[in-house]
Amino acid sequence: MVSVEIENADNIAVVKLSSGKKNPINPELVRDLSGMIKKVKENSEIKSMVLTSSNDRFFSIGLDVPELIEYGRDEFRKFIKDFNLLCLELYTLPKPTIAAINGHAIAGGCILALCCDYRFMGDGKKLIGLNEVKLGVSVPYLPQKILEQIAGGRVATEMIFSGEFYTPEKAFNMGVVDGVFSSDELLQKSIEKARILGEQPADAFATVKINRAGEIKEFYLRKLEKDVDVFVDLWFSDEAQKRLREAAKNF
Repeated sequence: MVSVEIENADNIAVVKLSSGKKNPINPELVRDLSGMIKKVKENSEIKSMVLTSSNDRFFSIGLDVPELIEYGRDEFRKFIKDFNLLCLELYTLPKPTIAAINGHAIAGGCILALCCDYRFMGDGKKLIGLNEVKLGVSVPYLPQKILEQIAGGRVATEMIFSGEFYTPEKAFNMGVVDGVFSSDELLQKSIEKARILGEQPADAFATVKINRAGEIKEFYLRKLEKDVDVFVDLWFSDEAQKRLREAAKNF
């Protein structure tokens, strides 16, 4: 089963998460999305990228809890490290990236959106947020720093500490998303933004982007192994296991 699809819209890569109705993040999706990002990076004809979902219910529900809850510690640790490295690859991709959030973006799904340069969200009954703390685990260090960079320390603190979900309008007012559009307009507006940014000289854009992301990247790579260990320890704690297994029932 292909968990990620790609379409070419006049040298803009439209990458669609297509792993079922909820796009749960598991090793297959991480592998496929990492491979797609590599292709986008290496193809000089592709000027920018839009990340979206193949359905309009879920951008991504986040980590595939029913599958991952059955993993042993070593297997799970490898997955979490791979996911964190995927997020870093997306965040530092030297081309413009736009998240077209056409459905719920929950936890890890929200993190993928945060790793893009801009976030446009469809209006209506869609939610975005980081509910990790309510499940007994942490928001990894990298998305915390990215969220602070995007929306400021106070908004990051509120989102991470509360574990709440937000409507598109609320997320826009908080500075987490950059625009809210109707479902009919969302992809078009995202592609338009990607096209405008993709017209910038490629080397110059890559340089200014790494100036923005490079310090976070360098610091995070020094912290990566410890951050993964902390997340894994929390995941396998009695409290988190209880909450995660309850969550898995409603997945």
